[in-house]
Amino acid sequence: MREFLKRIFGGRKGYDIGMYVGREHLNVVQLRPGDTGPAVRAISSITHGADLQQVRNDPRLLKKLLKQAFRRQGFSGKRVVTCLPNELVKILLLTYPALPGVPDADSVVRELRGRVPGGLEGMVVDYLPVRQDNPSRPKEAIVAMADREKVIAYLEVLSSAGLTVAALDIVPAALARLISRMGSQDPAASQNLMLINFGSRNSYLTVVWDRGLMLDRPIEFGDERLLARLKETLGMPETAASRLLLETGFVPVAQRGRESRDLKQVLRSEFAPLAAEVNKTLVYTASRTHGRTVDRIYVTGTVACYPGIEQLLRELFSVPVEILDLFSLLPHRLADTRVSELRPLSGVAAATGLALRGVP
Repeated sequence: MREFLKRIFGGRKGYDIGMYVGREHLNVVQLRPGDTGPAVRAISSITHGADLQQVRNDPRLLKKLLKQAFRRQGFSGKRVVTCLPNELVKILLLTYPALPGVPDADSVVRELRGRVPGGLEGMVVDYLPVRQDNPSRPKEAIVAMADREKVIAYLEVLSSAGLTVAALDIVPAALARLISRMGSQDPAASQNLMLINFGSRNSYLTVVWDRGLMLDRPIEFGDERLLARLKETLGMPETAASRLLLETGFVPVAQRGRESRDLKQVLRSEFAPLAAEVNKTLVYTASRTHGRTVDRIYVTGTVACYPGIEQLLRELFSVPVEILDLFSLLPHRLADTRVSELRPLSGVAAATGLALRGVP
């Protein structure tokens, strides 16, 4: 009877909270042990309505926002897994030699010392090995570097806001952790995946191969590019262009009328650079995997919010495309309307990936 009541009233202990502070939203996610794996205990994404730097540097403001976010759901505790602000961390893909008897960490540091001007003194360095299918090739790792004093200052802001930091992570690792879970409940499901995380100015391509990170790279494509084209072609202000994309998007003409067809025609050429970068990444993946390619492409972020985007991207790529739906992966008790609001937000996906750190 006690276990039954705990399941009904959500009494199971939650894991650490994943927290991601985005340009417009503060995103927090907490998971709990479920019957078949992790399940959503609490999730909140609130518009902070402030300058991003202010949110990250003002512990009183951050504490106020966290109180608002935590009040909406049944979060447990104040231990968080989060990531450093983008402006504080430098992330690069490093190639280093595989030397017999030499630990990878020593090889990474040795290679970095030869590349970083001024050396590594006063820096915090961490790395994430990239999956290696061919042992005869040099190894690769995604390396994150940050100034130690700035890291300590940011940790002090989080502490002053009432948080206990369980771990600092990087977004590529968090998103790779999330999409590597896709299909994990079905051993026969596809395990070779690409994620396109759309941002405002830049987007990021992440490739996970056999649930291991193979590649993460930025590309110059974002919704600002689409908005600029609409402003130029249709002569409308940015707010109106943004509203048009969010409300109309790229759905079929029969469902939305001529206005949708015009948007598709106007903006199709703007997706050419995205298609070129994705195809370049697929060629690189094939070169690393004896001609194989990814089984599916997931998309999240700003552009993923536009109606009809899945069909448009399917016309561009030869690989199946889906909007990343973390709610199909993790059991939850959210209303359908709330799920539809949260599904395409990249900050929610990043926070979920952070929340998955250390979860069995």
